[in-house]
Order: sequence, then C-alpha cells, then structure tokens
Amino acid sequence: MNEDKVVLITGGSKGIGKATALKFYELGYKVALCSKTKEELDEVAARVNGFAVFCDVRHPDHVKKLFEAVMKRFGRIDVLVNCAGILGPHGHLEDNDINEWKDTIDVNLLGTVNCVHEAIPIMRAQGFGRIIAFCGGGVGGDDIGPGFSAYTTSKFAIAGFTEAMSKELCFFDITINAVSPGAIDTDMARQRWVKGGSPDNVVSLITFLAVANKKINGKVISAKWDNYKEADYSKGSLFTLRRIDK
Repeated sequence: MNEDKVVLITGGSKGIGKATALKFYELGYKVALCSKTKEELDEVAARVNGFAVFCDVRHPDHVKKLFEAVMKRFGRIDVLVNCAGILGPHGHLEDNDINEWKDTIDVNLLGTVNCVHEAIPIMRAQGFGRIIAFCGGGVGGDDIGPGFSAYTTSKFAIAGFTEAMSKELCFFDITINAVSPGAIDTDMARQRWVKGGSPDNVVSLITFLAVANKKINGKVISAKWDNYKEADYSKGSLFTLRRIDK
C-alpha cells in the first residue's frame, strides 16, 4: 500500500516533473514538489493535493529548508525524483557565456547533489529510499549533438555520480538510478528544436524504479531504448557508462 509513502519531486511544476507528480498521486503517494515557478507549481500541487515549496536547487540552503519542510509535513521521504534541470547555453563553447555554462552545472549536477545530500540521512534513518536522477536525452546513446556542451557535461557527470553513490548506499536499502528519457515534449526539448513525444514511458520507468528491489542500483536506463522490465541488471557494467569489465 502506498498511502503512507512520500515522494519528493524537484522541478515538479512542468514537463516530466509534472507528469511524474500526477502519476505518483494516482498510485496513492503523498506528493511534495518544488520549483522556481510558483504559479505553475501551485497549479500542479492543487491537482495532486500536494505540498509545494519554492526552491532553487542550486543553493544548498534552499535545499536544506526544502527537506526540513517536507519532513515537518510528512515525517518521511521514500522517493526522491530529481527532475529540476535547464538546457543551458547553445552554440560553440568559445561563444558561450561562461557564467551561463557554469550555471547549467550548478542546476543540473549540483542541484541533484544537493538534494541527494539531504535525502541520505533521512532515508538511512528510515531504512529505505529510492532516488532517481536524470541523465538527459542522449547519455548512453550513439550520438552527442553539438552546441550543448554544458548540458551534456552535466548529464554525463550525473551518470558517474549515480554509479559512485550506489556503492555508498547499497547497504541501507537505498538505491539510486539515472533515467535517460529521450526526446519528450517539454519546454526544454522545444528549446532544442526537437519535437518530443509523450512522457508516459519516462514516468513508467520512474515508478518502476521507485518500487523495484534493491538489485537495480547505479544504472543508467533509457526509457526509450531499454527493455528495463525484463532486463538482467546483474551483468557487470550493463546499463552503466563503463562498458568494459575486468
């Protein structure tokens, strides 16, 4: 039964975050969500009878207050879904504003790190946790598109972070996995002039990982290309960026 379980979704006001909030509500979870866009955040919260907190995940103090507020409201956090992200500057690196480039790392990578940092002691104390990060549409694919080096770098870093953290958390029934969603019809995809599809496959993968046993840990899984429900996750470096085993 899920009525006592709590999911916290960052970037929950639109796109994949919004779709994820709606699905977890449908599954009976208590939903907490955060965003920097207050009006849209309040609209989603109303639809899921959720708890909304304004938060900029780049800032550790914001994130600390977010987790404190959710714990005060619900007393636990079972699932953390790190949807908050930005596309960052477009074009050749030498033409990019380096501060915008850095800001992409701050939001996408360090925003995720900040949230995981706060989630760990909570999940360890309760003896359970499921963490989902995002590796972007192309991580693990056969092509890296030009012109979005900040975004791509941040997402590849999350893949490494996911694998490293899985080694730290595996003893506590806490798993962390990264989702590669493919092109989804979101504001971010439209910034890349990409016509995306429905978020349904991504949301299905996220909810699958939220209830999966602890053997699925430290993996980068594509919602578009991987047969994730039938896969054998015990095969060494399969579903990681490190494809060569000793």
